[in-house]
Amino acid sequence: MNRHKGGIAMSNNIVLETKKVTKEFSNSDVKNQILKGIDLQVEKGEFMSVMGPSGCGKSTFLYLLGGLDKPTDGQVMLFDQDINKLSERKRSKLRCSKIGFVFQFYNLVQGLSVAENIMLPLVMAGVKAEKKKKELNDILEVIGMTDKYKCKPSQLSGGQQQRVAIARALITQPDLILADEPIGNLDSVSGETVMKLLRDINQQYKTTIVQVTHSAGSAQYGTSIIRMKDGKILTSEKVEK
Repeated sequence: MNRHKGGIAMSNNIVLETKKVTKEFSNSDVKNQILKGIDLQVEKGEFMSVMGPSGCGKSTFLYLLGGLDKPTDGQVMLFDQDINKLSERKRSKLRCSKIGFVFQFYNLVQGLSVAENIMLPLVMAGVKAEKKKKELNDILEVIGMTDKYKCKPSQLSGGQQQRVAIARALITQPDLILADEPIGNLDSVSGETVMKLLRDINQQYKTTIVQVTHSAGSAQYGTSIIRMKDGKILTSEKVEK
């Protein structure tokens, strides 16, 4: 189970750790502290939900965890590496090889088919799509869209598009998935389908997941819940099944 306290060395079971992470944004002469000394550990195979009201800093925190931004102060340790000390090139390589991102807005390429969107991370990494046909077929089956692989995003519902976005995050077989409000743009039925998919991925593949959400219902699909307010962690608890 995760712990939100500092001074703990990473073990083989800890995939992600933050130590006194602070994030500030400056506006003219005014400094706005978004995150205030956050300590957190995420264990391998955990499905953590980070909850909190809008503006509490949870999405900013997720971007720091994925190396998409740097903290003003503190450490972000990912797979035993201090990602803030890595060059942009090495940070990008780590993201591409270890992390899958899922966002509230699907960010699918409208001119590409479902299959082409899913395969895009591999193509961008120089991997020939023909060599990954089995992986593609397996993922299409996992997301329940084997009959939609030729469709363009405009032909899909919001829930279907988000499933494609999740499949795109999975195709590189990441050790960690970071999801920012993955059902924030969906109706309740589609949202439930997507959350069940994330839960199944966590349970079947033991993929570590950290999701940011304001929904108590969505948080219950995970194994642990972190509650944030005003840039700080208030509580950490295990989800009772």
